[in-house]
Amino acid sequence: MSTEAATTSGHKYDVWIGDTIYSWDKGTISVPEIRKLAGLPADCPVSAVDLVAQQEVPLPEDAVHDVPPREPGRPLVKRTQFKAIG
Repeated sequence: MSTEAATTSGHKYDVWIGDTIYSWDKGTISVPEIRKLAGLPADCPVSAVDLVAQQEVPLPEDAVHDVPPREPGRPLVKRTQFKAIG
């Protein structure tokens, strides 16, 4: 897995898309924001993979997902991964 996450002071969240963890500065992320962050085409379907329940769910275009804050000094907790479908 690659890590593209910047370590600038304004980024308090990590978003896992595909094989990359990105830094994020808001407590939520929308499907269009996921695409933009990962450089996916605007019409690319996206799914959320719940790693605890081991379930993958296609996201509707208007979905907004909560992003848990990064805890300083603690390892990244990966609970949700976003993926391009197809």
